[in-house]
Amino acid sequence: MKFLNNHKYHGKIFSGFVEESRQFSTVPDSFSCLIQISGLGLRDLVYNFPYVFEVIEIISELEDGYIIGASADTNLSELQNKIEKFLNNKSGGGVVAKILNILDKNQHPEFILSPKLLQEWDQIIDEQVYIVEVGISCLGTRTKLREYPEQKNYKNPENYVKAINKWIDDRDLTYQEWDDLASQRQEDLLKFIANPKYHGELLSSFVEDTPQLATIPDSFSCLLQISGLGLKDLVFNFPYVFEVTEQDNIYEPDLPEREIYGGENVSFKLESPDENFPTVCIIDSGIQEQHPLLKNAIDSKNSISWIPSEINLTADMVSNGGHGTRVAGAVIYPINIPRQGNYKAVCWLQNARILDKNCRLSDKLYPPELLEDIVRFYYNQTATRIFNHSIAGDAPCRTRYMSAWASTIDKLSYEQDILFIVAAGNIPLDSYQTSPRLSVKHHLLASRAYPDYLTENSCRIANPAQSFQALTVGSITLDSFRDLSYSSLGGKNEPSPFSCSALGIWDTIKPEVVEYGGDILKDENQPPNLICSSSTSPELVRSTLGSTASPLVAADTFGTSFAAPRVTHIAARLATEFPNESCLLYRGLIVQSARWPDWALAKTNEEKYNVIRQIGYGIPNLERAIGNTTNRITLITRGEQLIKAGDAYIYQVKLPDTLRSPGEEFEILLEITLSYKAQPRRTRRNRRKYLSTWLDWDCSKQGEDPKHFLGRVLANYNIPENAEKGDELFTWTLGKEKRYKSIKNVSRSIGTIQKDWAFVKSYNLREAFCIAVVGHEGWNNDPFAEVPYSLIVSFEAIQADIEIYAPLAEAQVIIEVEQQVEIQIR
Repeated sequence: MKFLNNHKYHGKIFSGFVEESRQFSTVPDSFSCLIQISGLGLRDLVYNFPYVFEVIEIISELEDGYIIGASADTNLSELQNKIEKFLNNKSGGGVVAKILNILDKNQHPEFILSPKLLQEWDQIIDEQVYIVEVGISCLGTRTKLREYPEQKNYKNPENYVKAINKWIDDRDLTYQEWDDLASQRQEDLLKFIANPKYHGELLSSFVEDTPQLATIPDSFSCLLQISGLGLKDLVFNFPYVFEVTEQDNIYEPDLPEREIYGGENVSFKLESPDENFPTVCIIDSGIQEQHPLLKNAIDSKNSISWIPSEINLTADMVSNGGHGTRVAGAVIYPINIPRQGNYKAVCWLQNARILDKNCRLSDKLYPPELLEDIVRFYYNQTATRIFNHSIAGDAPCRTRYMSAWASTIDKLSYEQDILFIVAAGNIPLDSYQTSPRLSVKHHLLASRAYPDYLTENSCRIANPAQSFQALTVGSITLDSFRDLSYSSLGGKNEPSPFSCSALGIWDTIKPEVVEYGGDILKDENQPPNLICSSSTSPELVRSTLGSTASPLVAADTFGTSFAAPRVTHIAARLATEFPNESCLLYRGLIVQSARWPDWALAKTNEEKYNVIRQIGYGIPNLERAIGNTTNRITLITRGEQLIKAGDAYIYQVKLPDTLRSPGEEFEILLEITLSYKAQPRRTRRNRRKYLSTWLDWDCSKQGEDPKHFLGRVLANYNIPENAEKGDELFTWTLGKEKRYKSIKNVSRSIGTIQKDWAFVKSYNLREAFCIAVVGHEGWNNDPFAEVPYSLIVSFEAIQADIEIYAPLAEAQVIIEVEQQVEIQIR
């Protein structure tokens, strides 16, 4: 008890002490208990509490610190022996009653099942066959590496070297244990579902969550077919399950019965991109590759259908104009479609067809496995780095664990230099559409006004938009509309009434950016009729397959699916401008270019909390992402920047006298964005433990010298006594903590893309200020583990006639600060 009382351990006992006594004696031989404890405390318990003889395996971490555990004795030999004694009323078996009592109290399906399955759990029919997604933990009793030896603990250098070598050997053994456990548990699961009563079938391969660059899994996921009886047995009796969920259903808005076309036929020539232009993979329902507005940009030799029954059919077979064809067109034509002349494509389009003619995903296809196959092929075959994924589930994303779908995107993004751009998902318009979400009409009838209802839980972003390392795109309206019968719900640049929003898993800012995806119109009836109109819908390339009368261009649909490819267009342009830079920089520059529209800036700080939930960082801009102007300058880190947990890299930005003159009074917008990636671990329910290493950034205070600033961000740094501390230099919009004085309950530091901005008067600027990028330990305590990042800093004079580019560019020089690296002008 005294050991657990250490405040650093967050210790708590969740059961009584279950004692095991020797035969014919009331003196206990040992006792067991269930405890909550921090990772620090757990390691200290194992290494330094002398009486511990067994610690059960940690399967997963819950939000409040509970664990789901399984015995480290996989044969359960000792427990089986005690059970037999208990059943035969023999001495030594009485302890089993107490153990079973504890197990019964702590058998919680709610920790394992998705909300929907939990709600339907009592109605599960033994004989009925279900398709479920299952997550299995395979870390064993060693969830972390041993702490790396510290030199100060070794007086003899030879002993220190021996300790390091022993640590390396132990690390390799730990990796081998994880690998062996994964193989064993995959076999165990296959044996389990092979029970004839369960009608079990593995519908996918095992998709592993790899915490190292080698194939050493933290967990694996798979798609299973299993009877209700087998499902219940799996949840209650297979000890390593940490998650069971229903299969995701893909949802795209149905077109209204009355089709509305909004564009005449066009006649102009699309020129092929240069051979060295980037490739963009469209993961969707296929593309009409011979479409005159697209064919010269199609990399047709690498078109693939991943649908098992239609492997030779790569065309977009979705009726009423297609889906993947529209998405592909929006990558090439992000604003409008030219009617005459020539237009050069900005990239090559690759067709990865996974949705059928109904815009649905086959029950036999498992998104995590599918994405691994697609990325493996296109990245290795054609070095494709940009993937447009305008596909989302029909339900709000789960917030307990990162889904296997989203986690796979995070894993692939870490392993390869790639960027996934995903759609936020759509809210159905009417109740007649089958969806687990409340519809727009439901909200309006319940007197939840637009756009406030967008922050309801039922409007949360859809799987896999919660992915930490994907760029998630929501939708906004182009302009307001009203006639005698109908009016639009949204005004200019306001969130689309159908666009999923709110914060993502663990309160990350999602979607990060928004683009034009359309609006809907309503009449004055009660309940109102909701329709799609050419007046408020985006103009898109339209598939003509199946109808000779179909126009090439139409404004007849809406959705976040068509907002995402407009952002993909910017990513493709960045890849052309900076072909040797990482996708982390592309993602960072897109977010850095994003701005809130005027209506959002005019809100109060209290109201801005909902603004960031609805539109994230705002609307990106191609010109701001790619170039500088006389009144705007962007500084970036070039190449791959790597940082370890416990390190900080300091950047100094110098400000010329001409910008700080007391006689001048103009406003400057300062924007800073940090973009990084780290290895995921899916069994964790906390963003700091989900990532191997997590980063944040900080800014120096007014008058604070660089050495003091470095000392402030590194707790063990020896801060000079005479160093000036100073006051806060900038008033940030978001801040690092949710309690920051501007917008409450939201933080810039939670996700892997972290932007903040501040407006400052020129005369309040100082000669220089510093920015620190700081690494923090996540689940990986390997001291050699590094993660890559990009840092971006922009200055813009709000008055367009104020020139700041030249003086700022000239002022950037490097100073001598420990662990300080260079920041460059684009």
